[in-house]
Order: sequence, then C-alpha cells, then structure tokens
Amino acid sequence: MIDETHQLLEENNIKHAIIGEAMHRLADILPSLTKNRLAAAASVYNISGRSKMKKEELAAAVQAGIEELDTLQAALINSRPKEWELFGLLLDGSYQPSNATPFGYYYYFLDRGLLFTFFENNQLHLVIPDEVKSAIRKLDQPSFRQALQRSHQLYNYLMAAINLYGIIAPAKLVEIINAQNGGESITEEELLQQLEGFLQRTDQYFELRKGYIASVDMEDKEFEDLVDKVQGKPYYVPDQQELFKFADQDYFEITPQLTALREFVTKEFRLDPESAEYLVDDIQLACSMEASLEDLLYEFERRDLDFTSQKQAQQTVALITDVYDHTRMWSNAGHTLDELRQMQEMSGGQSATPSIRGHIVQQVRSNKIGRNEPCPCGSGLKYKKCCGK
Repeated sequence: MIDETHQLLEENNIKHAIIGEAMHRLADILPSLTKNRLAAAASVYNISGRSKMKKEELAAAVQAGIEELDTLQAALINSRPKEWELFGLLLDGSYQPSNATPFGYYYYFLDRGLLFTFFENNQLHLVIPDEVKSAIRKLDQPSFRQALQRSHQLYNYLMAAINLYGIIAPAKLVEIINAQNGGESITEEELLQQLEGFLQRTDQYFELRKGYIASVDMEDKEFEDLVDKVQGKPYYVPDQQELFKFADQDYFEITPQLTALREFVTKEFRLDPESAEYLVDDIQLACSMEASLEDLLYEFERRDLDFTSQKQAQQTVALITDVYDHTRMWSNAGHTLDELRQMQEMSGGQSATPSIRGHIVQQVRSNKIGRNEPCPCGSGLKYKKCCGK
C-alpha cells in the first residue's frame, strides 16, 4: 500500500513538472512554458488584455505580476501552514528532495509562479526562482513574519472549528480565540477580513453562509438542520493544542471505546491489523455523521464478516453503541452524546441525548438472528419487538 501511494504521488508530480534540467531564473523559466500555462498564470494575476498578448509579452507581464511586492506578500500570507512549511524549507535551502512530495503541499505556489518543479534523471526538483527570493527579501521581514504567523494561526482555528463543529458564528470563534490568546485579542471585523482573504482561494474547506462560518460539504437542508440542532448547546472547546489537532481533516480522537472495538474485531473476526484499522476508522466516521445502526453494521456486511452467533452480534452492537456515544458530533457542538448526558444529569435536567439504541432504530443485518430471539441491542425484548420492527 505504501509503495502504491508513493508511486501515485510520484506520477502526479511528474505530470506537473517541466521535464529537463532545472532552471533558477524567471527570465529563463517563463519563456519556456507553453502559452496556455502562461495564460493561466496571467489569469491568476488578473493581467488585462492577456488573450491578445504574444507569448513573449505574456511572459514579461506574468513576471512583473509575480515580483509586485504587495501581491507577493498577500499570496504568501494566504498560504496554508503545510504549504508554507515546505516553501520555507526551500527558501532556507534545507529541503530534502523526494519524488513523493505531496502535490497538495506546493501546487498553490506552482499556480502563482512562485515555485516550479523539474524532473531530471529520475529526480524531482522544486525550485523557487531567484527573482522570487529577491522579492521576498525586500519585504519588511518583521511585519511580514508577524502577519504570516497570525494568518496561519487563524487558519488553524477556522479549520479546527469547521471540522469539529461544522458551523460556527464568527463572534463565537472570536470568543474562543481571545480566550486562548489573552495577550493578542482579535475583533470580529479582523477575523472576517482575514476570512475574506482566505476565500479568494477557490479550494477552501469553509465558507461564509447566512451569518455562519460553515463547512462547504453541506447541502442547504443539512445546514439548516445543523443550525437548529446546535441552538442552546454549549460548545466543546479543548485547549489550543488539542483544538488544533482538529485542523487536520483526518484527525479524530482514539477513544478507549474505539480501541476496545478494534481489539474485539481483530480477535473475533481474525482480521489483520490494517483491515481492523480500516474497519474501525469507517465506523468512527459513520458515527460522527450519525449513521444508522443498520449502516454501521453494514461495514461488517460489505466486508463479508458474518456474525457466527447471537452473542457475537450482541457484543458487536454493544461496542458500536459505546463508540457512537463517545464520538464527537457536529449536531452536539463538538460534544459527545455521553458528555451532553452527563452535563444534563449534573444540572438536574432530563436526558435529551439518547444513545444509538434509541436514537437509531433499524435492524441487525445478520441472518443468524431470528425474529423471535432476544434483540442483540440488549433491550431484553424479542428482536421483532425491538430493532427488527
């Protein structure tokens, strides 16, 4: 699997690279590009009249756009932390070349002509042109570095918020940021101004939507439903270090419940570690999306993992229930069902957060369970009177 991934990354890098000896000056690189690629770069810099320009004129206009200091600083500040990490290493000359460098770490700079890739002698080369390096040195370094650091911090907050909550009001995010950065407060106006800069990129994961900062991965009805569900619920806000882990879209907490489920499926279904990990990852993702019990158990069915006994099915359902109850959900403002239940009990209120047993009433996908047998959810009722309805 690792070798296959490495090969795909390498192939993608080669597809976007200039084949041949690496060049280091814009004055040499730009004239060597196709007119279509120059036109695309000219579009990034909003160069007027580009459709009527000759190739030489396009190259000169693009170079002028790249070297314009205000435009350059804005582009650098709107980079993402992972993108800048690689770009910074290239600037310092400390980057270790790899043919499997993720394309997503540098394509933003590639599109803007701030970086070019070359493939020669079976080796990928990432080059920041000399003119770009010179222009960066002309920037007010203390001011630029401070703005860059601030931008990356806000980006991490935005990404963490949409991954953990799905939606958040700008005022609430400002409250979280200021609570965690007492010495450097930010206003809602400043946040929205920075957000506007981020949204100039067409590949963002968030958007402004009816007064909320929201994930782009929602239909209108999903968005409206989520707005309704989070009303009146407290936000789960971990410390900054933990919160920033959620800035990674692939991150989720490895809870004791997930560990117990992984150990169970590894033993009971005789899965290898990788297969068990994929199964548990898929179940965790489905739980975070509030999938039905039927859909959760389908993760076993589609892998041809049949229950060998009623006891095994019942144990599986119990473990999945625990995972579901301890999974962070957008509809609970980042809290788990178990956390909300505990808060309600402490406040003396009645629990309004049912577990998956009551929240999701479907059927166990297994022909091993008869309709008159005890339901594997543990209710004590017959299957036909409970989840088998």
